[in-house]
Amino acid sequence: MSGNTQNANLLYLFEEVSSKNRALQLAVHDGDDALVSALDREIHPLITEMVNHKASDPDQIYLQLSLLTRLLREDADDRSCVLRHASMLAILVERYFGGHLSQAPVEVAPASARDVVADLAEDEHLNEVILDNMPDRVAVVTRDYRYVFANPAMAAMLDMREMDLIGRSVFECCLVEDNETQMRATLERALSGASGELTSSFRRLDGSLIELKGRYAPLKAKLGAINGVVLTYSDIVSASGGASA
Repeated sequence: MSGNTQNANLLYLFEEVSSKNRALQLAVHDGDDALVSALDREIHPLITEMVNHKASDPDQIYLQLSLLTRLLREDADDRSCVLRHASMLAILVERYFGGHLSQAPVEVAPASARDVVADLAEDEHLNEVILDNMPDRVAVVTRDYRYVFANPAMAAMLDMREMDLIGRSVFECCLVEDNETQMRATLERALSGASGELTSSFRRLDGSLIELKGRYAPLKAKLGAINGVVLTYSDIVSASGGASA
């Protein structure tokens, strides 16, 4: 299958899921339980099909990540949906950035969704980060310290497009040099399974300096393997030079 055909198929799935999820949110708002159940049954196989697709270029990877992060944002009030989407996000991180690039696509069987959610539910720190802080600046970093995902608020703070951040080292994207040792130690702690608070300073393209306070937590896939780190910045400690994000 050609790259253009694959992109078209992924775009179709992206638009179908997005459209049906908007209809689902409206049905939930209207209290139409029958329609909610019907749409949920239609959406999950489409999400599964998109996640099971092994991307062949960065655009396809970005489209897959964008779908899941959009769903995380739109379904933020539904804990079970958030856990399901987060587990699939972890699968994509493992596939593309977990050191298993040559392996076959990780199949996500609908019947096993409850097991995936149950495994993820054991990581309360990660659940808290995703459930409570999605409106904040959120990034996912791989084991070799590269961005695999940044939400719009995080990308804007770094003066980059979300897609352009994929694969870039944390240490080459605005992080103040004096913070590099601390950031490396923080990421290592998270990759060892720890969660906690951190403070980071970034020098933006206009020369302004912004200091942010947030949390870090390991990103766990099914069976508990740690494939990356979730960084969530919620508070601006200080800003100079007219910084805003």
